[in-house]
Amino acid sequence: MALSVTNERLNTVKLFIYCTLVLQPVSILNAVAENMVEVNASSFYMGENDIQDDEEPIHLVRVSSFHVDRYEVTVGDWEEVRDWALLNDYEFSLEQYYPLRGSFNNIETSTTAFPMNMINWFDALKWCNARSEYFGRKPVYYLNAAKSEVYKSGEIEIDESFVEWDASGYRLPTEAEWEKAARGGRIGMKYPWGSAIDGSKANYKLSGDPFDDGTTPVGYYNGKQEIKYRLNSLGGERQPPEDEFHFGLYDVVGNVSEWCWDWYDEDWYDDPRSLTEDTAGPNPKTVSTSTLKKVHRGGGFKNGPSSSQGEPLRLAFRHVQFPSVSMKSIGLRCVRSDEEDTLWSGAKPLGSESSHWFHLNWLGYFYSSYISQSKGAEFGWVYHSEFGWVYPMGKGSYDNWIFFPTNPTGTQGYWMWTTKYAYPYFYKNEEKKWHWYQYLKVSFNSISFERFLDKKKIEWDFPFNN
Repeated sequence: MALSVTNERLNTVKLFIYCTLVLQPVSILNAVAENMVEVNASSFYMGENDIQDDEEPIHLVRVSSFHVDRYEVTVGDWEEVRDWALLNDYEFSLEQYYPLRGSFNNIETSTTAFPMNMINWFDALKWCNARSEYFGRKPVYYLNAAKSEVYKSGEIEIDESFVEWDASGYRLPTEAEWEKAARGGRIGMKYPWGSAIDGSKANYKLSGDPFDDGTTPVGYYNGKQEIKYRLNSLGGERQPPEDEFHFGLYDVVGNVSEWCWDWYDEDWYDDPRSLTEDTAGPNPKTVSTSTLKKVHRGGGFKNGPSSSQGEPLRLAFRHVQFPSVSMKSIGLRCVRSDEEDTLWSGAKPLGSESSHWFHLNWLGYFYSSYISQSKGAEFGWVYHSEFGWVYPMGKGSYDNWIFFPTNPTGTQGYWMWTTKYAYPYFYKNEEKKWHWYQYLKVSFNSISFERFLDKKKIEWDFPFNN
């Protein structure tokens, strides 16, 4: 429902009643939405016995709760964030401009719905940071232990102490997180659905799908495909579908293998440190392997289910590669912690809380019409020292919307989104554009509007819309 507001001075009571009864929070816009699944904290049995030496022994590992992408990062996802990142001091390898999209003879090669590939491990970390900044979350990877400089360029071996694991932003999963999410709580299974490969549920070599010898669009496999019979497709033809994939994740087996954080150590599972809660893998200075490589998991479209290769599509199989290598069969899937950057987090009352006046270091002074005790994040209608009367959602990173009652013509209000890590940049819902807030400044190509109640001007510019 649209809200029509004139420039007349309404009193606080009328405004509060009207907005409480009429206004409903808008849905999160697609551009800043995420499709992630929450994995609750728990212990699980990691590894597999009697197949590959580096998968032994099966051991009990505990991981804290986290969120994981339902789908592999697509070419479209990558390009959207990368294009913004390149304008903000990020650098990536040249190889990432040439991902494989489907098979070489596939007519759908122009679509961006295929999984991103041709990215090395360093590109993956930098893109995770860029994705965090782009969507107003705190980055995870830094260039120093003080975490004062965000990792944006170069091929740098980031030390574990340079990682802010509990930050709200995106990162690569650890091996343990990846396997926990892929297994979905099931015990003793080779694959997410059971103990036999199934060509209706995964893209692998000779699986029988129409994209054979190439990637498939993410989410293509849901157990309902009628797979064409081919030699070595190994039982995927017209199999009855699963009720659902546990955790609702797609392509954890096949399509592209997915980079993990961990350095590879063939003897790691024998090390007592592998049992540490939230283990992030071995220290590269102490690994037993002769060359330093990173782990990637899940197998890709080039992997077959042959037992002679150790069945590399199995959940426990540990693929390894040098971190500087880019391949058409390696992509990524991101995770993040449960941390949320609430809009009003850290607001301090001026005097007693009953005065309703607060101050935030990054956002300034504001008056709250009421204070919700729910998580301390909701303040009702707010009179801000610069914005005038606004309605902030403020529940957490993706719900940090602020409603401005008037636009330049004074006819209709609108929503803008920000966090303390994005401010002074706001995302305007109607325009699908980022705006730069400039208080009482005049700039070229800007929009000014009269502030509700006191009619002072606020200027908005939009630098990130190319």
